[in-house]
Amino acid sequence: MKTPKFYLLGKCDQSNPSSIPLDTIQRWEQEGYITYLGESSDVRSIIAQHSCIILPSYREGIPRSLLEAMSMSKPIITTDVSGCKECIKTPQKQENLQIGENGILIPPKDPHTLSCAIKTILKLSDKELKTMGENGRKYAKERFEISHTIQTYLNTVAQYSKTNNLNLVFISNTSFGMYNFRLPILQALQNRGYTIHIIAPLDSSTQLLKDAGFIHHEVKINSKGLNPFEDLCLSFRLAKLLRQINPSLVFNYTIKPAIYASMISNLLKLPNIAIITGLGYVFIEGGIKKKILKKLVCFLYKNALKKTQEVWFLNQDDRDTFLTHSILSQHQAKILNSEGVDTDHFAPIPHDGKEFSFVLIARMLWDKGVGEFIEAIKILKKSHD
Repeated sequence: MKTPKFYLLGKCDQSNPSSIPLDTIQRWEQEGYITYLGESSDVRSIIAQHSCIILPSYREGIPRSLLEAMSMSKPIITTDVSGCKECIKTPQKQENLQIGENGILIPPKDPHTLSCAIKTILKLSDKELKTMGENGRKYAKERFEISHTIQTYLNTVAQYSKTNNLNLVFISNTSFGMYNFRLPILQALQNRGYTIHIIAPLDSSTQLLKDAGFIHHEVKINSKGLNPFEDLCLSFRLAKLLRQINPSLVFNYTIKPAIYASMISNLLKLPNIAIITGLGYVFIEGGIKKKILKKLVCFLYKNALKKTQEVWFLNQDDRDTFLTHSILSQHQAKILNSEGVDTDHFAPIPHDGKEFSFVLIARMLWDKGVGEFIEAIKILKKSHD
């Protein structure tokens, strides 16, 4: 069996309740379990260097890192949970694993099964590994290609917007997310003659959005904060901006914009679409505090989205969760097959193949299954010794 190496790639997000301290990651590195690659603005060369991409997350919308890996013809290992399981085509149960055409599904929070999945990949011949990767690219082009997503936006704008009003508003908790995840969509709409207004906090991607010809309006959004005064100030700011812009259609991404911007849009009688990119921290099982927070968030969603034209979900499980909690009516809830991956940009890149390696690509959060990845490596090293 091949002797693999293991890597972590992603930002240390200390603002998140689930964040992993940097000194913990450094300790893992010192102990020889992983090499930490930090974060990267262009992951293509890194994906190309590795044999298999891993994401043992507890819950996702549709994980970007897996779509990019699939598009670049890399086999993947991920968990049988919302969002992640959509990335494995036709999984078939084999003992404690589900092996699909392009990768392997494992139960969440199960380092032992993750180690078995890694062993299974290691036992594949070069031809089998190549076929699995090629199947992933085919699946990405078939289901997740960015052109499909763009067409959904174009059809929606044509349906709800007014022909004499070419202003569109996109509201998110980061400028980074708008630039890195939705730039091709914004450009496609801009090319159709629409004026694109982006309402988001200032960050490293703000100037990039302006350089692309979009109009940026600054707001402060504390995405993890629970301060009602902050959220009231956010609501007043959003109301002022939306009155000034008077858009034909509003798109609201992530939890706080989906709640507060949808609420304001409906009060102003502006057509709007909420995009639930993932259910987030509060919908992962936890203690009494998290249960109370979940009830509050469900209450806010239900009241904010009553008159919203459509609510888009990236996977069926998230849609079903909203319907089960009676947050939405059936006719509002739609499925968007991911935010899309540009399969031309994320094309396969040949690599020398000298090192067989696995990389976990995600923010450095416990919820992403980083701890289980480390435990699986320990199991593998112990069995090898």
